[in-house]
Amino acid sequence: MVMATEVESGDLVQAAGHAGPWTVVEVRQGMALLEHSDGHRLSRRTTTLTVVRKGSGKKTTAVDDGKDENGSPTLFD
Repeated sequence: MVMATEVESGDLVQAAGHAGPWTVVEVRQGMALLEHSDGHRLSRRTTTLTVVRKGSGKKTTAVDDGKDENGSPTLFD
């Protein structure tokens, strides 16, 4: 049996019908506020989202810590 993954702030998710992934900014009462890398935001029910990668519970980007997903320095270093 597969259990649903709970959507939390900081997770990267795919929203049905929308190019992604999206970062979960906030979750409240079964709704998630999502932000795309280009700055667009939208709200969707958490039941319509697929978690691509679990976050650390806070919104972070590769530029925030100066490293990409693999821990390597970015072009901005």
